[in-house]
Amino acid sequence: MSLSHFLIPADIPLETQGTVTLTGQEAHHLLHVRHLGPGSLVRLIDGSGRVAKAEVVWVNGSQAGLNIMEVRRQQRDCLPIELIVALLKGNRMDWMIQKATELGVQAIHPVITQHTVVKVNNEKAGRRLDRWKEIARQALKQCRGSLLPAIYPPVPLKEALEKIPYAGAKILLWESERLRSLFSAWRDQAKALPVVIVIGPEGGLSREEILACEDTGFLSASMGLRTLRSETAAIGAVAALAATMLSDLEEY
Repeated sequence: MSLSHFLIPADIPLETQGTVTLTGQEAHHLLHVRHLGPGSLVRLIDGSGRVAKAEVVWVNGSQAGLNIMEVRRQQRDCLPIELIVALLKGNRMDWMIQKATELGVQAIHPVITQHTVVKVNNEKAGRRLDRWKEIARQALKQCRGSLLPAIYPPVPLKEALEKIPYAGAKILLWESERLRSLFSAWRDQAKALPVVIVIGPEGGLSREEILACEDTGFLSASMGLRTLRSETAAIGAVAALAATMLSDLEEY
């Protein structure tokens, strides 16, 4: 039987023979959902790739103390894929971040475009970023992963493009593209890694923004004959590329 997984903050060092106290949501999950107590063995993750086996040594109504027995670095379990995605309305952004984390993307760059409907000031941006990171942490725990994606604060699209200077494949998902598929765009760039994918908002990218992507080296690509919601296009592209990457990941 596999051990239950629990999250600890990344700033708490996972050290062999050390101890850690679970509080809040994680303690509630251990005590009242999993119904674990002293003597139970669990697995701890911090999102940085470290994984620890630990034993519950004491509990009270809202906390649990654990003794760390062994710590190791888990095999890299994320994909060499980054998403540059326009801010989405309502829970759609939350859903996209959750599923992208489960699939294992290594970074998510939320961006503001000319047709972005969501309006974000600095205060809202900070709260949104905190929520997105917590959604990613819970998704990592659910899928038993070890490495969280980097999630950046929302910035204008042009600024995000300027932060992608390294070599790799650059793909712009564009509903008006008819000749080049997602896989063709990747092959045309020699299947270089990492793959950076741009996904526009519900209203699409402006012509000026499309030209900015192309000037930065992005190749436009189609996801098929149907026009997809932004979050569907993002997750569909990640899943499709992941299926073709698995045999290459050991060399990455």
